[in-house]
Amino acid sequence: MEELKMTTYAPDTAATAVVLYAKNNARYDLLNNDFRLVYTYEIKIKVLKSEGTSYADIIIPYYSKERAGGNMKENITQLDASAYNLEDGKIIRTKMKRDLVFEERLNKNYMQIKFSIPAVREGTVFEYKYQLNSDFYYSINHWEAQRSIPVIHTQYDITIPEYFLFNLDMRGSHSLNMKDQSESLSYTLHYQNGQVEQLLCSGRHLSFTGKQLPALRPDKYVWCADDYMSGVGFELRGINFPGSLYKSFTNTWETIDKMLLEDEDFGSLLKMRNPYRDEMAALALDKLTDRQDKIAAIYTFLKKKMSWNGQYRLYGSEVRKAIKNGTGNNADINFVLMSMLHDAQIPCYPAVMSRKTLGILPLSHPSIQKLNTFVVGIADTDSTFVFLDGSVTNGYINTLPPALMVDRARLLSKADGGNWIDLSQLGKNQIRSSIKAQIHPDGRITGTRQTGYTGQHAANFRRNYHTAKDSAEFITKLETEENIKVQTFSTTGVDAFSSIVKESLEFEKQANVNDNLIYINPMIFLHVSKCPFTQAERQLPLEMPYAEQIIQVTNLTIPEGYTVDELPAPLNAFTEDKQGFCRYLVHQNGNQLIITYSFSSNKLIYPISEYKLVKSFWELIAEKNNEILVLKKI
Repeated sequence: MEELKMTTYAPDTAATAVVLYAKNNARYDLLNNDFRLVYTYEIKIKVLKSEGTSYADIIIPYYSKERAGGNMKENITQLDASAYNLEDGKIIRTKMKRDLVFEERLNKNYMQIKFSIPAVREGTVFEYKYQLNSDFYYSINHWEAQRSIPVIHTQYDITIPEYFLFNLDMRGSHSLNMKDQSESLSYTLHYQNGQVEQLLCSGRHLSFTGKQLPALRPDKYVWCADDYMSGVGFELRGINFPGSLYKSFTNTWETIDKMLLEDEDFGSLLKMRNPYRDEMAALALDKLTDRQDKIAAIYTFLKKKMSWNGQYRLYGSEVRKAIKNGTGNNADINFVLMSMLHDAQIPCYPAVMSRKTLGILPLSHPSIQKLNTFVVGIADTDSTFVFLDGSVTNGYINTLPPALMVDRARLLSKADGGNWIDLSQLGKNQIRSSIKAQIHPDGRITGTRQTGYTGQHAANFRRNYHTAKDSAEFITKLETEENIKVQTFSTTGVDAFSSIVKESLEFEKQANVNDNLIYINPMIFLHVSKCPFTQAERQLPLEMPYAEQIIQVTNLTIPEGYTVDELPAPLNAFTEDKQGFCRYLVHQNGNQLIITYSFSSNKLIYPISEYKLVKSFWELIAEKNNEILVLKKI
């Protein structure tokens, strides 16, 4: 009754729902004399706001191959769900009927069960439970204690027979209470002749409990919130059955390198024949002396043959179909790219990784399942590499989509094995602007801006330009964002596969005029209009997409008969570790104001403990960007 009367959750009044309890259990069972894992899940949720009703829409995936073959599978049983509402002081239970449960195929390896618990509205308490039976006894599902809504109480119990040895990976910033005890286990073996035998062994019982866990909501400036979610991971270290030799399952990254290089949908494709060998002759690569020019010519040709379908993959199981259709995932395009580079006598290797959006590689527990794509590392010199990927549409060499700019990837080659590389600081990402403008007595500001965009900023410019319906729409959006009127506009490099985009424009802007005073922001084009970090406190680290540099030099001509009332104070601000800085200076030379502005940010991850300092740094920058200068009529 108290749960139904509950209207808000005091520790988090913004919560749309709260987990009252979640109880999970995992145990080993015998079926046909083979071990299997049996998981039971039970969860109870209180809906606090109408938006919280979405948590009653449940999806449960499970392994089930589309084609018959192999005997490893999973299934779901004992599914039950109910909703409870308070009506006229009475508790009304609405039980979910079986016809509200739907099964559908998710992909060739997985099915999923979907259901929506009925009669769920603001104020409802609902619960559901089910059992998942899995033949994958050697792979224990990871347990996540936290969720995107607060959790009042959660518990996970698992009992593991002595034959299976697992490494535990406790993760997250919120501590979980753990108990580790031994207990006696008994299993019954049934033989074809009707005999029955008891199998007695010891077991390890692990119990994990979490209380009053805060919601872990997706946030800006974090790639994958799940990286920071409190929970427990399990990785099989070895199996030791009676009468058998101990078998180690502990992977190393070197063994994973070998597995990939021997896989027919990966390693074999590193030797595939270039499908465009004959057509490549027209590129006349032998006349190009710079290796990056050769790489650019090959990639430009390839993208005319194959377009990216928006998907990232690790394996190239359908690369030949992609070649035929002229479209494929990034892995398909990358395998073809490498075949073309090999023909051009340019050494190249795959650099496998986990995309930032799918989580950090668990370096202490090597796992091939955590790898989900790769980019191409291309030898630029005998000791340096540049990087490219089939998903690059607006970027360039060393200008990958930010989700691929990971700090750890495995560069694979059969000659040297694999080695760790850092792709997080690839290339130079810069905006450099030169502005010349005249202030008129009526407050009009007219002038020109010449801007060069490199790296990620060039890619962003191209993306925005090509997303617009036409150049007119792009200019209209620019006028709105910058509060200007564009008189003329031109670009170079916007359609090219190159490292830079150049933009040139003539503009007009209106300053505020009051009697004999003109109020003007000398930062005609703002870098930052307001601080991007608005939270007083932050639960997750700050993850910046890439390092960058902004440089802006403005020459402003003051109208005749006016004088500067007071020059803005200079700014020379640094982050605590000196990895970020902002400099701002307004200098007067006769009737000329010279404004120099430079900003640099090189650090990509700031821990929670540094959030307030970073926030203060950006607040200072935003304040200076919006500072007003006053011109007085003499």
